[in-house]
Amino acid sequence: MNPAAAPGLTPAVLDTVTVPAEVAAAYRAGGWWRTETFLHDLRRTAALSPARPAIVAHRLHRPAGRRVHTVTYAQLAAHVERFAAALHALGVRPGEPVAYQLPAWWETTALTLACLRLGAVAVPVLPTVRSHELAQTLRLTGARVCVVPDAWEGHPHAEALADLAGNLPWLRHRVVLGDATTTGAVDFARHFLHTSHPPAPQPRTDADRPALAVSVMTTDAAASAVLHTPNTLYANISAQHDPTGPGRRPHEVFYSALPLTSLASLLYTVCWPLAVGGTGVCQDVWDPDVCLDLLDTAGVHQAYAAPVYWTEVLAAQRRRPRQLRRLRLLLSGGRTSTAGPLLDDLRDALGAPARNLWGAPEVGMGTLTKGDTPAEREGRSDGLPLDGLQVSVLPRPGHEGATPGALCVRGPSVCLARWHHGETAPALTWADGDGWLGTGDTALGDGLGGIRVTERAGTRTGSIFMAPVDLIERELLAHPGVAEAAVVAHTDPDLGERTCAVLVPAADQPPPALLELREHLAARGIGEAFLPTRMELVSSLPRDDHGAVRHEGLRRWIARLLPGQPRTTPITTA
Repeated sequence: MNPAAAPGLTPAVLDTVTVPAEVAAAYRAGGWWRTETFLHDLRRTAALSPARPAIVAHRLHRPAGRRVHTVTYAQLAAHVERFAAALHALGVRPGEPVAYQLPAWWETTALTLACLRLGAVAVPVLPTVRSHELAQTLRLTGARVCVVPDAWEGHPHAEALADLAGNLPWLRHRVVLGDATTTGAVDFARHFLHTSHPPAPQPRTDADRPALAVSVMTTDAAASAVLHTPNTLYANISAQHDPTGPGRRPHEVFYSALPLTSLASLLYTVCWPLAVGGTGVCQDVWDPDVCLDLLDTAGVHQAYAAPVYWTEVLAAQRRRPRQLRRLRLLLSGGRTSTAGPLLDDLRDALGAPARNLWGAPEVGMGTLTKGDTPAEREGRSDGLPLDGLQVSVLPRPGHEGATPGALCVRGPSVCLARWHHGETAPALTWADGDGWLGTGDTALGDGLGGIRVTERAGTRTGSIFMAPVDLIERELLAHPGVAEAAVVAHTDPDLGERTCAVLVPAADQPPPALLELREHLAARGIGEAFLPTRMELVSSLPRDDHGAVRHEGLRRWIARLLPGQPRTTPITTA
């Protein structure tokens, strides 16, 4: 297939994704944007302190004693050059997309930076995503190369990608990292690590050109992507001026519990450490005891995780306390708030202040609490916008917003475009000149100068990653014991926002148990992160005049119930 005819991201498309020159100049004048990229940070530290650790990565399935792998700045800089040359040898050119679905390994960081070095667009894909969602992302972006592990946590990634490749003619190369490769695939170790290639040409450095396409699954399992530049990513770091907050202290050590291909971890364990000459710490398989050990042995200063992870860390710390001498800040949250009692318990158990943040793929970190007000401790605030970020729902200072409204954002960290499946071109943030972008969330002012996120619009469900609601509902209907199905969010006091399946049982079959339902969905390719953690049985689903399920009404109904009680009467959603 002629590459020029390939769908998705192309150099011509990227040329259209810009901001007005006066806006870029204002962001640079404010210190939020710069002319350099994270590659300059990498090379600077590699030259001045080559032996300083850049990455500390834990691999659970390696033999004891070999699970923690440290990569120095000099080694990372060399790997980035080698990986960029390897991508160039596969035909990747500036402006072309490279997808990779890898766990939190050091190779994931090096590959991300190699795309930046080559001028390609990095397309990270979560390792929990399965074939349907992966295919959607590859179709949307038109990735020319896709890198996957041979198998990971029971899923045959290499085989799944091979099965998809026949319907993706623009996909030039499948690259497999692991011991077993599939027919026609490029062996990662041989091509990227053990083969010398001519150095890749140096592209023109452009901190304002899209370099990262973060895939986001919508409720109908159709992919969308948000396009970030090195500068929109850097703005998350440059905005940190609060001395009681994350800050920009030199040589700090950062940890994230989320997959390295999530935007949160890319910011927190790749971009931020590079910007301050520090270290990024990650683990490829979640385990709260491993997390605590890494916080201790790697000397982590700042740690980020979603509430569900912190709940498990808290229990593990109470079972076997660790003295975390260097830890100075815990960040929690994401798309949903962290309960005040959990923040207090974390502070007491781990010896560091804990603060809640709200963020989204379109903006990265959005708001951050100070952690010292009753409203924050009671869960009535998601914090103040970061420096430079404007939010649409703030009332006059000192006045709490009475009515929730659509949460829109504008500022130096906001992505330059979103591209939705089925659309012929990305929707540009600055297309009409004002730069406001809707996040899909609803919020109001908290009376402290910040916001409180109240809910998401429509059927959006998920704590950190959006669940493909329509796909899950279709697969639920494939169970013989289910006549009707709806999927909505429910808030677990310990785990945050999770997925709830509301079912009308089939008349001639016994209703399924929750475990049976989860096994059914997993067998049909639904990722573990999206499996329901709660189930409600009802006699009918609430519908509007057009027959569509009233998901918002269901969500309000779920919030009023005690879980586990049988439901055999029609739902009242008023």
